[in-house]
Amino acid sequence: MNNDLPNAILELAPEGLAPRPDSQQERKSSETRETILEATLDCLANHGYAETTNNLICEIAKVSRGAMLHHYPTRQDLLVAVIDYAFYKHMTAFSQTVVRLRDEDRVGRNSAIGIDWQLCQSREFQAYLELRVASRTNSELRAIFLPRARHHDLVWKEELLKVFPEWRDDMRKLELTRRLTRAILEGLTMSRDLWKDPATEWILLAFTADMVRKIRVGELVFPSEESLEEFKKPAIVATRRPRATRAKAAPRTRKKAGI
Repeated sequence: MNNDLPNAILELAPEGLAPRPDSQQERKSSETRETILEATLDCLANHGYAETTNNLICEIAKVSRGAMLHHYPTRQDLLVAVIDYAFYKHMTAFSQTVVRLRDEDRVGRNSAIGIDWQLCQSREFQAYLELRVASRTNSELRAIFLPRARHHDLVWKEELLKVFPEWRDDMRKLELTRRLTRAILEGLTMSRDLWKDPATEWILLAFTADMVRKIRVGELVFPSEESLEEFKKPAIVATRRPRATRAKAAPRTRKKAGI
């Protein structure tokens, strides 16, 4: 692990992984934890959340169940660690790659979008996405995943300001642009198996990069509150459900005696 990473990212590194402990015993424990987390990423990416069992993780990691429980006594402990670890790996790879770009590529071409797209195909991001999708219908996982993911979102924003300082003058513009970009990249990732069209993916990515450049320099602006309200009205009216009308009760007829 890189000891020169920004504090915001280092805070996400599971205990003992960054920086490496000095003592041999602590270093060995750290390596075992990382082995378990790497195996968990493999399980999630290749088998899905439902099939990611402790037994399968131990088999892939080649550690005993006792060793795994020593480091992660509960499934919740393991999930918290692997959620952070998956994001940690994605974020560090992104930051370390972007800072090496020439300004012509970083600012002019917005090549970071292509870099992020490549990283979205990584095992750690696939595992993270698997946890995100599974959390929609699994209340236990949802209670663990959402708070961590929201924290990661703040770290992502902080890191973007470090590698793209030119956005600091308009934080609202940065917030809207980064959310739009994430939605596009994650949507493309989710649709990749359906479309099977890499050429179109890169066309859309290049278009997104140019759109982000235009937003940054003011050639493209987000809608005002007034225009937004006008935009929303037809959609709200068209999809509003009519009130349920109470059916009129049929007139009651008095039964004749003896019938």
